[in-house]
Amino acid sequence: MDAALPLALGSIKALLLLAAAAVAALALRGRPARVRAVVWSTALAGSLLIPVVAPLMPPLSVPVPEAVARLTAEPDETATIAVNVIDSVRKPAIGALQIARIEATTASTSRTPDWRLWMVAAWAVGAALLLARLGTGLWRVNRLIRGARPVTDPRWLRLAEQACERVNCRRRIRLLMSPAVEVPATVGLLRPAIVLPLRAATWLDDRRRAVLLHEVIHVARLDWPQRLVARVTRAAYWFNPLAWWAVRRLDLEQELACDEEVLALGTGASDYACHLLGIARHALPCPQPAIPALGMARRTHLEERIMTILKRSTHRRVGLAVIIPAALLTAAMVPALAAVYPSDPEPRPASSELKEILAEMEAVEVDIEPQIEAIEALEIDIEPQLAALEDLEVEIDHTKIAEIEERMKPYLERLEAIEIDMEPFEAQMEALEKQLQSLQLHIEDGTLEEVQDQIQLQMQEHMAKIEDIHIDMEPYLEQIEAIHEEMGDLHAKLADVHIDMEPVLARVEKIHVDMEPFQKQMEQLHIDMEPFHREMERLGERLEEAIQGEVEAYLRSELGTVTSPDAPFGEAATRIADEANINVHDDVIRIKATGDEAREILIDLLEPYRIGTEKGFQAAIESAAEGLSPLVIEAK
Repeated sequence: MDAALPLALGSIKALLLLAAAAVAALALRGRPARVRAVVWSTALAGSLLIPVVAPLMPPLSVPVPEAVARLTAEPDETATIAVNVIDSVRKPAIGALQIARIEATTASTSRTPDWRLWMVAAWAVGAALLLARLGTGLWRVNRLIRGARPVTDPRWLRLAEQACERVNCRRRIRLLMSPAVEVPATVGLLRPAIVLPLRAATWLDDRRRAVLLHEVIHVARLDWPQRLVARVTRAAYWFNPLAWWAVRRLDLEQELACDEEVLALGTGASDYACHLLGIARHALPCPQPAIPALGMARRTHLEERIMTILKRSTHRRVGLAVIIPAALLTAAMVPALAAVYPSDPEPRPASSELKEILAEMEAVEVDIEPQIEAIEALEIDIEPQLAALEDLEVEIDHTKIAEIEERMKPYLERLEAIEIDMEPFEAQMEALEKQLQSLQLHIEDGTLEEVQDQIQLQMQEHMAKIEDIHIDMEPYLEQIEAIHEEMGDLHAKLADVHIDMEPVLARVEKIHVDMEPFQKQMEQLHIDMEPFHREMERLGERLEEAIQGEVEAYLRSELGTVTSPDAPFGEAATRIADEANINVHDDVIRIKATGDEAREILIDLLEPYRIGTEKGFQAAIESAAEGLSPLVIEAK
């Protein structure tokens, strides 16, 4: 299964669950904040559990929109699949040494990763970054706790004990004080701790009591571990904006729920709001610590919290009778969504011809398997030599060579400009040479000296023209010579690099010699496989024709009642099959055409042959196009 498939399905299911939680939270807007906090925490935890629960649930196949099906579909082979098993046979390419670099390629050809692999890689990077950020925060929490000093003030300890009794919290809570925090914060699961700022030593008992009640409620309700789970969920679905918003809403609803509980226990709304503002005012000049802690008066949502505290006249505590149904209703969606899986339409039985082709192709694959295994074994044997070539490439100073070539570029450009200027003279020289070749000399009898004089006299005009051309070219030749003199140092440096490369070249040559037997074996294996390749190509062509026949039969069954018998179903099937993605896996063939393209082809070709009403024809076209996304054929 494609790695992107569970990721895409899980993301869609998590999106649906969080969207349902958002609707529920909106509907519970007038209810206590604790109910909404339970809905959000259950939805976030459920989103994290969906990929874990999905394999344990019996699949519940449901039809899905075409866009979603396209996103969650496994990779299809294109219609040109032609079932070409040659793609499975990897041909080696031995590295070739050049002046500037060594190229060594492995025997196996790698497929270019499609967008699904890039999507999985991007998800993994984003999740890893957020989890690393969370891990760093937990490390800072641990360091904060180790660096904090226990509170020994009897008044603080007595008020903390009273807060635990009023909230009915039976857990043992450590009370700490640290200069690293500016607002009270609650951290820890097994050994929860309330960390107070140093300024808390100057607080009056009313503020101390309100702060301790707020933080003890966080501990009693396990808010801190719930926030950790929420942040892990956000890391898993970091690309989903709703996951980020859900975490922010959970943070707010937990704070509002604690505020409501503190007020329900008898603290005055205006007094409590003043406590929040007073704590936040002292914390404003100080940066907030980058730790995953529950801060009582953080600036985030402070205005909304105070407005909620002041506008409500009554506050009551919420019991399990309200909390448990809200949690169960939200959690019930997890197994339901986890079981959902995009369904394929009922498969059509394949024709006997298609079954025969697939059987023959399977037989060819079995016959070619020994050669493929032999090639793979040769690839393994040749890996040390390829690795050695890669190591040798590292020894070549490509940077130095590139630097020399870069410095030589202006000189080469000047030489190229001079050569362009010399082209007319070279053309004249070529023309004179052709004239000399076609020149017919008239030689009369005489002594050798007389004959030479006769030849020189007849060629004198041509030689004078050549001499004139040489004179005209002299300045250019002098410029070329001067440029070569200027390049002397660079030529020397390049020659030194080549000398330094000679030992490397010798070792490369030896490796190539050692690789020759493997290459010959590989070539022989490919020669032996050619008959299988030709047979597979022939079967591929037959398979294309058979698939077009299957599509034609499907179109006739769907549209035969709304078109005349002479409708061009064959042409429509050919065009649709050419545009469709075709996947052959075991005995199942999936022919997946884009609905819009299939609809356009069918209307274009079959509209002139329509019989019956326009409405009936359009409905049949729509049904046929939908059935091609995909058309599943089973050849058992």
